[in-house]
Amino acid sequence: MHPAPDSLFPPPPAPASALRNAGRPRFALTDDEARSLVMQLGDMRTRHANNPRQHRPFVHDFLRAVHHATGRIYSAGTYRKLLQAYAPERTPSTTTLETEKNLLEHELKSRAVSVGIAAATPLTTAEAVPPVPAPALARETGLELQQIIGLLHHLSARLDQQDRAFAGQDRSAGLQAHNDYLRERLAVTEEDLNQTRAQAARIALEAQAATTQAEERARELAVLYQNVKDQAAALGAMAEELHGSRQFAMQAIDGVRGETRAAKERCAQLEQQLKDKEQQVDMYRQMAFSKGGPAR
Repeated sequence: MHPAPDSLFPPPPAPASALRNAGRPRFALTDDEARSLVMQLGDMRTRHANNPRQHRPFVHDFLRAVHHATGRIYSAGTYRKLLQAYAPERTPSTTTLETEKNLLEHELKSRAVSVGIAAATPLTTAEAVPPVPAPALARETGLELQQIIGLLHHLSARLDQQDRAFAGQDRSAGLQAHNDYLRERLAVTEEDLNQTRAQAARIALEAQAATTQAEERARELAVLYQNVKDQAAALGAMAEELHGSRQFAMQAIDGVRGETRAAKERCAQLEQQLKDKEQQVDMYRQMAFSKGGPAR
Protein backbone atom coordinates (compact mmCIF):
# COMPACT_ATOMS: atom_id res chain seq x y z
CA MET A 1 0.00 0.00 0.00
CA HIS A 2 1.63 3.20 -1.16
CA PRO A 3 0.84 6.60 0.31
CA ALA A 4 -0.81 9.24 -1.77
CA PRO A 5 1.98 10.93 -3.70
CA ASP A 6 0.36 14.36 -3.65
CA SER A 7 0.16 14.45 0.15
CA LEU A 8 3.75 13.38 0.72
CA PHE A 9 5.66 14.86 -2.19
CA PRO A 10 4.38 18.10 -3.65
CA PRO A 11 4.80 18.47 -7.39
CA PRO A 12 7.95 20.27 -8.53
CA PRO A 13 7.56 24.03 -8.77
CA ALA A 14 6.86 25.45 -12.17
CA PRO A 15 9.94 26.79 -13.96
CA ALA A 16 10.57 30.49 -13.57
CA SER A 17 10.37 30.90 -17.34
CA ALA A 18 6.81 29.52 -17.27
CA LEU A 19 5.85 31.99 -14.55
CA ARG A 20 7.51 34.77 -16.49
CA ASN A 21 5.75 33.90 -19.72
CA ALA A 22 2.35 33.35 -18.06
CA GLY A 23 1.59 37.07 -18.31
CA ARG A 24 3.28 40.15 -19.63
CA PRO A 25 5.49 41.50 -16.78
CA ARG A 26 4.78 44.97 -15.60
CA PHE A 27 7.43 47.59 -16.14
CA ALA A 28 5.95 50.28 -13.90
CA LEU A 29 6.81 49.46 -10.30
CA THR A 30 4.47 50.18 -7.45
CA ASP A 31 5.45 52.66 -4.77
CA ASP A 32 6.43 49.91 -2.32
CA GLU A 33 8.46 48.07 -4.97
CA ALA A 34 10.22 51.26 -6.06
CA ARG A 35 10.93 52.20 -2.43
CA SER A 36 12.40 48.76 -1.71
CA LEU A 37 14.55 48.89 -4.84
CA VAL A 38 15.83 52.40 -4.08
CA MET A 39 16.73 51.38 -0.51
CA GLN A 40 18.79 48.47 -1.86
CA LEU A 41 20.51 50.59 -4.52
CA GLY A 42 22.34 52.67 -1.90
CA ASP A 43 24.31 49.71 -0.57
CA MET A 44 24.85 48.35 -4.09
CA ARG A 45 26.42 51.61 -5.29
CA THR A 46 28.66 51.57 -2.22
CA ARG A 47 29.79 47.98 -2.82
CA HIS A 48 30.26 48.32 -6.58
CA ALA A 49 31.90 51.47 -7.85
CA ASN A 50 30.92 52.52 -11.35
CA ASN A 51 33.31 50.83 -13.78
CA PRO A 52 32.38 51.42 -17.44
CA ARG A 53 34.26 48.25 -18.42
CA GLN A 54 32.80 45.87 -15.82
CA HIS A 55 29.11 46.04 -14.88
CA ARG A 56 28.58 42.35 -14.07
CA PRO A 57 28.85 42.55 -10.22
CA PHE A 58 26.37 45.43 -10.08
CA VAL A 59 23.98 43.71 -12.53
CA HIS A 60 24.21 40.51 -10.46
CA ASP A 61 23.00 42.34 -7.33
CA PHE A 62 20.55 44.57 -9.23
CA LEU A 63 18.61 41.64 -10.71
CA ARG A 64 18.31 40.06 -7.28
CA ALA A 65 17.23 43.37 -5.78
CA VAL A 66 14.48 43.68 -8.43
CA HIS A 67 13.37 40.11 -7.72
CA HIS A 68 13.39 40.82 -3.98
CA ALA A 69 11.27 43.94 -4.51
CA THR A 70 8.84 42.56 -7.11
CA GLY A 71 9.06 38.78 -6.89
CA ARG A 72 9.27 38.62 -10.70
CA ILE A 73 11.85 37.93 -13.38
CA TYR A 74 11.85 40.30 -16.34
CA SER A 75 13.42 40.29 -19.77
CA ALA A 76 16.78 41.87 -20.55
CA GLY A 77 15.02 44.84 -22.19
CA THR A 78 12.90 45.46 -19.10
CA TYR A 79 15.97 45.27 -16.86
CA ARG A 80 17.64 47.82 -19.11
CA LYS A 81 14.65 50.15 -18.73
CA LEU A 82 14.79 49.71 -14.96
CA LEU A 83 18.50 50.53 -15.01
CA GLN A 84 17.84 53.64 -17.09
CA ALA A 85 15.19 54.70 -14.58
CA TYR A 86 16.99 53.92 -11.30
CA ALA A 87 20.71 53.66 -12.20
CA PRO A 88 21.28 55.53 -15.50
CA GLU A 89 25.04 55.59 -14.99
CA ARG A 90 25.18 51.78 -15.36
CA THR A 91 25.15 50.70 -19.01
CA PRO A 92 25.77 46.93 -19.21
CA SER A 93 25.54 45.02 -22.45
CA THR A 94 22.52 42.95 -23.40
CA THR A 95 24.66 39.81 -23.16
CA THR A 96 25.50 40.62 -19.54
CA LEU A 97 21.84 41.21 -18.67
CA GLU A 98 20.74 38.00 -20.38
CA THR A 99 23.51 35.98 -18.73
CA GLU A 100 22.72 37.24 -15.25
CA LYS A 101 19.00 36.68 -15.83
CA ASN A 102 19.67 33.04 -16.80
CA LEU A 103 21.85 32.60 -13.72
CA LEU A 104 19.08 34.04 -11.54
CA GLU A 105 16.53 31.67 -13.07
CA HIS A 106 18.85 28.73 -12.51
CA GLU A 107 19.46 29.80 -8.92
CA LEU A 108 15.73 30.15 -8.22
CA LYS A 109 15.01 26.74 -9.75
CA SER A 110 17.71 25.07 -7.68
CA ARG A 111 16.42 26.79 -4.57
CA ALA A 112 12.85 25.67 -5.31
CA VAL A 113 13.95 22.06 -5.77
CA SER A 114 15.87 22.16 -2.49
CA VAL A 115 12.85 23.61 -0.69
CA GLY A 116 10.57 20.91 -2.14
CA ILE A 117 12.87 18.10 -1.03
CA ALA A 118 13.33 19.67 2.40
CA ALA A 119 9.56 19.99 2.77
CA ALA A 120 9.06 16.34 1.87
CA THR A 121 11.86 14.91 4.01
CA PRO A 122 10.54 15.68 7.54
CA LEU A 123 7.32 13.71 6.96
CA THR A 124 7.28 10.58 9.08
CA THR A 125 5.66 7.30 8.28
CA ALA A 126 3.02 7.82 10.94
CA GLU A 127 1.96 11.13 9.35
CA ALA A 128 2.02 9.87 5.77
CA VAL A 129 0.41 6.43 6.10
CA PRO A 130 -3.15 5.97 7.30
CA PRO A 131 -3.33 4.22 10.68
CA VAL A 132 -3.79 0.45 10.56
CA PRO A 133 -5.04 -1.78 13.28
CA ALA A 134 -2.40 -3.27 15.54
CA PRO A 135 -2.03 -6.91 14.44
CA ALA A 136 0.49 -9.42 15.57
CA LEU A 137 4.16 -8.43 15.87
CA ALA A 138 5.28 -10.17 12.68
CA ARG A 139 2.48 -8.71 10.60
CA GLU A 140 3.10 -5.20 11.95
CA THR A 141 6.81 -5.44 11.18
CA GLY A 142 6.16 -6.63 7.63
CA LEU A 143 3.72 -3.81 6.94
CA GLU A 144 6.16 -1.23 8.23
CA LEU A 145 8.92 -2.62 6.02
CA GLN A 146 6.63 -2.56 3.00
CA GLN A 147 5.61 1.01 3.74
CA ILE A 148 9.23 2.12 4.13
CA ILE A 149 10.24 0.37 0.90
CA GLY A 150 7.29 1.95 -0.90
CA LEU A 151 8.25 5.39 0.38
CA LEU A 152 11.84 4.92 -0.76
CA HIS A 153 10.77 3.77 -4.24
CA HIS A 154 8.33 6.64 -4.54
CA LEU A 155 10.96 9.18 -3.42
CA SER A 156 13.49 7.76 -5.88
CA ALA A 157 10.98 7.94 -8.73
CA ARG A 158 10.04 11.54 -7.93
CA LEU A 159 13.68 12.58 -7.70
CA ASP A 160 14.43 10.91 -11.05
CA GLN A 161 11.43 12.66 -12.56
CA GLN A 162 12.57 16.03 -11.25
CA ASP A 163 16.12 15.41 -12.47
CA ARG A 164 14.83 14.53 -15.94
CA ALA A 165 12.55 17.58 -15.94
CA PHE A 166 15.23 20.05 -14.93
CA ALA A 167 18.48 18.45 -16.05
CA GLY A 168 18.32 19.40 -19.72
CA GLN A 169 16.96 22.89 -19.23
CA ASP A 170 19.03 23.77 -16.14
CA ARG A 171 22.26 22.37 -17.49
CA SER A 172 21.81 23.98 -20.88
CA ALA A 173 20.86 27.30 -19.29
CA GLY A 174 23.71 27.09 -16.81
CA LEU A 175 26.23 26.10 -19.47
CA GLN A 176 24.96 28.80 -21.83
CA ALA A 177 25.17 31.41 -19.08
CA HIS A 178 28.63 30.22 -18.13
CA ASN A 179 29.73 30.27 -21.77
CA ASP A 180 28.34 33.78 -22.20
CA TYR A 181 30.16 34.86 -19.08
CA LEU A 182 33.40 33.32 -20.32
CA ARG A 183 32.96 34.96 -23.74
CA GLU A 184 32.41 38.33 -22.11
CA ARG A 185 35.41 37.86 -19.85
CA LEU A 186 37.47 36.79 -22.88
CA ALA A 187 36.40 39.91 -24.78
CA VAL A 188 37.31 42.11 -21.81
CA THR A 189 40.64 40.30 -21.42
CA GLU A 190 41.43 40.67 -25.12
CA GLU A 191 40.59 44.36 -24.93
CA ASP A 192 42.83 44.75 -21.89
CA LEU A 193 45.57 42.81 -23.69
CA ASN A 194 45.31 45.04 -26.76
CA GLN A 195 45.45 48.14 -24.61
CA THR A 196 48.43 46.72 -22.73
CA ARG A 197 50.21 45.95 -26.00
CA ALA A 198 49.50 49.44 -27.32
CA GLN A 199 50.75 50.94 -24.08
CA ALA A 200 53.87 48.73 -24.21
CA ALA A 201 54.56 49.84 -27.81
CA ARG A 202 54.08 53.47 -26.81
CA ILE A 203 56.42 53.02 -23.85
CA ALA A 204 58.99 51.33 -26.11
CA LEU A 205 58.87 54.27 -28.55
CA GLU A 206 59.21 56.71 -25.68
CA ALA A 207 62.14 54.69 -24.30
CA GLN A 208 63.83 54.67 -27.72
CA ALA A 209 63.33 58.43 -28.07
CA ALA A 210 64.68 58.93 -24.56
CA THR A 211 67.73 56.77 -25.40
CA THR A 212 68.42 58.79 -28.56
CA GLN A 213 68.04 62.04 -26.66
CA ALA A 214 70.34 60.73 -23.92
CA GLU A 215 73.00 59.86 -26.54
CA GLU A 216 72.75 63.35 -28.03
CA ARG A 217 73.04 64.88 -24.57
CA ALA A 218 76.06 62.65 -23.90
CA ARG A 219 77.78 63.89 -27.09
CA GLU A 220 77.00 67.50 -26.21
CA LEU A 221 78.31 66.89 -22.70
CA ALA A 222 81.55 65.44 -24.12
CA VAL A 223 82.01 68.54 -26.30
CA LEU A 224 81.32 70.81 -23.34
CA TYR A 225 83.76 68.81 -21.21
CA GLN A 226 86.47 69.22 -23.86
CA ASN A 227 85.77 72.96 -24.05
CA VAL A 228 85.99 73.25 -20.30
CA LYS A 229 89.24 71.30 -20.34
CA ASP A 230 90.73 73.62 -23.00
CA GLN A 231 89.58 76.68 -21.11
CA ALA A 232 91.07 75.29 -17.92
CA ALA A 233 94.41 74.80 -19.71
CA ALA A 234 94.23 78.36 -21.08
CA LEU A 235 93.44 79.68 -17.62
CA GLY A 236 96.44 77.77 -16.25
CA ALA A 237 98.73 79.36 -18.85
CA MET A 238 97.28 82.78 -18.11
CA ALA A 239 97.84 82.20 -14.41
CA GLU A 240 101.50 81.37 -15.04
CA GLU A 241 101.91 84.47 -17.22
CA LEU A 242 100.20 86.59 -14.59
CA HIS A 243 102.50 85.19 -11.92
CA GLY A 244 105.58 86.06 -14.02
CA SER A 245 104.22 89.54 -14.73
CA ARG A 246 103.52 90.03 -11.05
CA GLN A 247 107.06 89.03 -10.10
CA PHE A 248 108.49 91.38 -12.75
CA ALA A 249 106.26 94.20 -11.50
CA MET A 250 107.32 93.57 -7.90
CA GLN A 251 110.97 93.63 -8.91
CA ALA A 252 110.42 96.86 -10.86
CA ILE A 253 108.63 98.37 -7.89
CA ASP A 254 111.49 97.37 -5.59
CA GLY A 255 113.98 98.95 -8.02
CA VAL A 256 112.01 102.18 -8.21
CA ARG A 257 111.73 102.26 -4.45
CA GLY A 258 115.52 101.88 -4.17
CA GLU A 259 116.15 104.64 -6.68
CA THR A 260 113.64 106.88 -4.93
CA ARG A 261 115.30 106.24 -1.61
CA ALA A 262 118.74 107.07 -3.10
CA ALA A 263 117.37 110.25 -4.68
CA LYS A 264 115.88 111.34 -1.37
CA GLU A 265 119.17 110.71 0.39
CA ARG A 266 121.02 112.68 -2.33
CA CYS A 267 118.57 115.55 -1.98
CA ALA A 268 119.05 115.52 1.77
CA GLN A 269 122.85 115.67 1.33
CA LEU A 270 122.58 118.53 -1.16
CA GLU A 271 120.28 120.43 1.16
CA GLN A 272 122.71 119.94 4.01
CA GLN A 273 125.60 121.12 1.83
CA LEU A 274 123.56 124.15 0.79
CA LYS A 275 122.89 125.00 4.40
CA ASP A 276 126.58 124.65 5.20
CA LYS A 277 127.46 126.96 2.28
CA GLU A 278 124.96 129.52 3.44
CA GLN A 279 126.40 129.42 6.95
CA GLN A 280 129.91 129.91 5.58
CA VAL A 281 128.72 132.83 3.45
CA ASP A 282 127.09 134.45 6.47
CA MET A 283 130.22 133.92 8.50
CA TYR A 284 132.44 135.49 5.79
CA ARG A 285 130.03 138.37 5.45
CA GLN A 286 130.13 139.06 9.15
CA MET A 287 133.94 138.89 9.18
CA ALA A 288 134.15 141.32 6.29
CA PHE A 289 131.72 143.68 7.91
CA SER A 290 133.62 143.62 11.12
CA LYS A 291 136.87 144.57 9.31
CA GLY A 292 135.16 147.43 7.57
CA GLY A 293 135.16 146.02 4.15
CA PRO A 294 132.26 146.44 1.85
CA ALA A 295 129.69 143.93 2.33
CA ARG A 296 129.00 141.68 -0.53
